[in-house]
Amino acid sequence: MASPNVLLLDEPTNDFDVETLTALEDLLDTYAGVIIVISHDRYFLERVCDRFVGLLGNETLQDLALGIEQYLDLRAEMISRSVVTEDRKEISGAAQLRLVKKELAKVEKQLERVIAQEQELIKEQESASFDHQRLLEVGAKLTDIGKVRSELEDKWLELSGQVKE
Repeated sequence: MASPNVLLLDEPTNDFDVETLTALEDLLDTYAGVIIVISHDRYFLERVCDRFVGLLGNETLQDLALGIEQYLDLRAEMISRSVVTEDRKEISGAAQLRLVKKELAKVEKQLERVIAQEQELIKEQESASFDHQRLLEVGAKLTDIGKVRSELEDKWLELSGQVKE
């Protein structure tokens, strides 16, 4: 334990002024080890972290290849799914169709974002051809993004089928 390489920070930004917070961010940018951060400060998380894991309502940890935006989308989806499930019996056919179309548009937007990120990672992979460690990192991110893309495509197919019915 001569030189620890893991930091665990629980809401590190709560009581800091801007100057102290900036100093902390700069310090963490140069830290060579692993940093585990629990925070509600979205800007701080996006500034300091390069990998995100979210604790979702079903009490499971999920790797969030797309970052905080993916967490917010998943959370909104879980909330809407529970609301839609409860209200589904009361919703008319036309209203149900509008909901499905709205969800379909949301999935299409998410798919566009995922595809754009996937293309950026492919470019990054090509430019990092001599950096083995970076290739492994980018490859892992591509795998995660591929899974997210596959899930979104499946959801898109399901929703498209509901719209056509």
